[in-house]
Amino acid sequence: MEKRDKLRKLVEGKKVFLATHWDADGVTSGALVYHLIKPFAKEIETVSKGETFLVNKEDVKGDPDVIICTDIKPGDIDHKKTIYIDHHPWDKDGVEENEYLYCIFDKDMQSCSLLIWHELLQDTTNPYYIFLTLVGYFGDGGNREEIPVELQMLADKYLKHQTSVGVHDLMEKKNSRFSEGYYYEIERYVSALNTGKRMHWSGDIPFELLKNISSYKPYIYKMHPIAQQLNDYRYQLRNHYDMQIKLFDKKKIQYAMIESDKNIQGVLCARYLKDKPIIVLNKRNGSIIASMRVPDDVEFDAGEFLGQLNGKIPSLVGGGHEKAAGVTLKEEDLDKFLDFLDNS
Repeated sequence: MEKRDKLRKLVEGKKVFLATHWDADGVTSGALVYHLIKPFAKEIETVSKGETFLVNKEDVKGDPDVIICTDIKPGDIDHKKTIYIDHHPWDKDGVEENEYLYCIFDKDMQSCSLLIWHELLQDTTNPYYIFLTLVGYFGDGGNREEIPVELQMLADKYLKHQTSVGVHDLMEKKNSRFSEGYYYEIERYVSALNTGKRMHWSGDIPFELLKNISSYKPYIYKMHPIAQQLNDYRYQLRNHYDMQIKLFDKKKIQYAMIESDKNIQGVLCARYLKDKPIIVLNKRNGSIIASMRVPDDVEFDAGEFLGQLNGKIPSLVGGGHEKAAGVTLKEEDLDKFLDFLDNS
């Protein structure tokens, strides 16, 4: 594939710094690119972040020849040596696509992992790459009924294997205990990849797992120590997910404020989501990080709603998708943000 060949040539023999977002789509997208370039790059340093949705100079390790940003926006880094791979709505800030070393971008893709599969991996039959693509897709809210036909066929064929008790099929449909309809077995492996960001405000631990395995089996069977660690995190976080919050009900939205050392505002949004968009703000170490979720049947673009504040509130960086978005800002600008919410 032409774009895959170009990517490989750009990193061949080079020192690469690979930065990605800290959620399930981010770490799977980063892992896909990592495994694609590993045989060609001289060395690869990585980071998975998201508290500020930018890759800035202070994030970059060493003195790389090439910087790759997947599922996260390049900030004040050298764009001329940056490969930008993303699906979030384009926020140019004066930077055009042709100013990057290379750009693979499509805001209409559901997830960054799906974008990478579509542009770089459609001819793959590697079960691990197919697994990573779908976990990222479901991690970013991908619709079960809208999986691309080619990817669905590959998954149905390659994401099953024999075990001592029978065939384990990751695309098996199972009845949901919590709602009408079904889910795929593979969807059960999304949540553990988000525990890194929730426990430590970093996706580095799940990213390390996905970098250091070449098959999905060590992850799903917890045969790798990091997979066991992520599973432990899930149990440690359960009490935090039961936190009670006070909702402020406005005309179009609801919002709540918490103070927690765990990154749980997105989980609380999902838990309390009913008939209005909801924002949960978490006050931590002089900063505010907020997550927003929108009911499926409500016409409201969360990314557009929060993105309009970029440049209007000095410390705020925000954006996202129609149904899920977020912002970070300094505590000193909180009153301005609350005024915006109160008057929305």
